[in-house]
Formats: sequence, C-alpha cells, structure tokens
Amino acid sequence: MNSAVHAIIVPTQSVGMEEAMTTLDKRIPYYPVLMVLTQPPVITDIPLAKGYSFHPYEPSYKEAWIALHVSLGQLESMESGRRYFAETFETHPKELAQHMILVVDENGNLAGTSSVWEGFHFGERRMRVHWVGVDERHQRKGLAKSLMLKTIQLYSSLHCEHPLYLTTQTNSYVAISMYQRLGFTAYMGSMPVNFHANAETFAKDNETAWRIIGEQLDKL
Repeated sequence: MNSAVHAIIVPTQSVGMEEAMTTLDKRIPYYPVLMVLTQPPVITDIPLAKGYSFHPYEPSYKEAWIALHVSLGQLESMESGRRYFAETFETHPKELAQHMILVVDENGNLAGTSSVWEGFHFGERRMRVHWVGVDERHQRKGLAKSLMLKTIQLYSSLHCEHPLYLTTQTNSYVAISMYQRLGFTAYMGSMPVNFHANAETFAKDNETAWRIIGEQLDKL
C-alpha cells in the first residue's frame, strides 16, 4: 500500500463539481465500490465559505440531520431516518459527540454533515467516512471539500491502525473525482467479508465498475 504523503492546498473559494457529490447519476449502471485513503494529505488549512462554520454535534440538530439526508435521497423517510439514527449513532453517544462533523450557516442552520464512524466491511472494526451530505440550498460553495478535509483531519487525530476507507457507487463518480484528489484510491483487492456484493463475480464487477467510473471522469 502506498503510504506517500502529499500536500493539498485548497483555495478559499473552492467551488464547482464537487458540490454535486451527493447527486446520483442514475443513467449509468449501479455497482458498489470501496476506496481507501492510501495517500493522506497534509492539511494546513480548511477554509469555509463566508458565513459558515464547523459545529460539533448537538441533539438539537438530530431532526435537521435526518431531514437533510432524506432530501438528498440517502434516507427513505423521516421515520426510517429516526430509527437508523437511534440504532447507529445514539447507541454510541460519546463517539457521536466526537466523530460527527456539522457545518452550519450564520443563522445556525445545518448546511452539511460528515462523520468518521466504525465500519466492519473488512471483518474487523475500521474507521470509515460516513454520511457526507450538503443541503442543496448550500451547494456550490465548496462545503463538500471542506467537510471531507475536516473528516480526514479528524481521522488522523485518532491514530488508527488501518487506513480510512469509504463506500460509494458508480453513480457517484463526481464525488469519486474529489475523493481521488484528496488521496483516496480504488480498492482492488479481494471482496471484504462484509461487503454487500456477489462474491463469485466481485472481481469482475469491480473492474467493470472502475472502468465505468473512469469513462465518466474522462467526460468531466
């Protein structure tokens, strides 16, 4: 695994296609994929657009968090979102307070979220990027990249044994483009034991998925 470190300098007004990272292009075939942070960036600054700030999680933001991910199509409904939040996050209150990242506007309204959370795709506890999203009303302002940089910075402070990873899909190739610029690379190994895919066709499907992603990235 490549452990090279490279610096990333993010312009204050880093806007553009990365803000579409939570938009799924359903015109292309769906394949789930994994990415691993093999080239962690040296983060010297995390700029935010004027009027925005990072904010620790507080229970008062629970409903807004759920509503944001429902609006992005990442959760089916407020009801199912509440169940998910309770089962996944509220069972770990200490980690919830420390590992969830929020971006709020000047009025304290939730604009975006991310988290560093435990994942078991590889058969053991590892840390993953989880639930990244930017409210459509706050997109085109560079918040997605700022959230990802803050997420990587938080992960680095945890001094974990294994590299940070994330799960995504072919339909999110715009987000994948940004992940690549931040040091994430395609996972091309054998199928992780708890990854939801067909074990018999995983290798072939994974190659197909990354070919599709590459074709879409060439068009950007």
